[in-house]
Amino acid sequence: MSYLILFAAVFFLSTSVLFVKWTSAPAETAAFYRMLITCLMLLPFVDFKSLLGTRLMTRYALLLSGTLLAFHFWLWFLSLDYTTVASSTLFVTSSPIFVLIGNALIFKKNPTRKGLAFALIAVLGGMLVAAGDIQLGREALFGDLLALIAALLIAGYWLVGQHVRTEMNTNTYSFSVYVVAAVVLCFMLLIRGTTFTAFESVNWWYFLALAFFPTILGHNLFNYALARVSATVVSITILGEALWGMLFGFVFFEERLGVMQWIGAAVLLGGIYLFLKEDARSTRTDVAS
Repeated sequence: MSYLILFAAVFFLSTSVLFVKWTSAPAETAAFYRMLITCLMLLPFVDFKSLLGTRLMTRYALLLSGTLLAFHFWLWFLSLDYTTVASSTLFVTSSPIFVLIGNALIFKKNPTRKGLAFALIAVLGGMLVAAGDIQLGREALFGDLLALIAALLIAGYWLVGQHVRTEMNTNTYSFSVYVVAAVVLCFMLLIRGTTFTAFESVNWWYFLALAFFPTILGHNLFNYALARVSATVVSITILGEALWGMLFGFVFFEERLGVMQWIGAAVLLGGIYLFLKEDARSTRTDVAS
């Protein structure tokens, strides 16, 4: 059941690229309203009593998690102003590598050899999917660098979340980190002198869509799954976003598809399937022992 939830979450999360590319508002403005509107949507479902009763270390973790998420959104949104959907996706798909390294070094959680091999196959597939439409040049390189940093930040977000999430219900945890992210992005807007309202009115619909589809139905479902599976499983599953990014780029932005991308899609899906199968096997073995 957790895997089905993850696959649904991947699809909805992938829709974010559509609304980000369509919006004409500055990157940090779009990210701010995405978080703010999501918080308002979740407000009726928050358990404030349990939130106020959280441990001090948990509160620090929520602050860290929300800050990482804020900067991830800002930098990834910004990267799409400089490079293609596919090129940005190529570097964002490196996040599972950072999650694997973080779990091994910080939390001493090492995948099985088969699991590691399948994870690397999935990452390779994701990179092949995106590699077919890489743009060269100083501007594209800058966008790719922003996407790579965004991948590192989201990896940190998942690593923190896999431990904090078990202490809180999904909506309360999500609301907490989204509030922090919204506050961080608000300060960013003020410091950078970026507009809060000087953009075309159609952008409000894109902000609403960003809040509901990729956040409520995407990130929120991943946060739900974090209490049941590891951050590594979540990040590997998110690699499916590269496949949707490929298809969305082709359908909506006329980004070409080559043989390499179709091969990459097959490798990606095979790697994810084999990794999840190995993860389920190793989990059953751990429970039995």
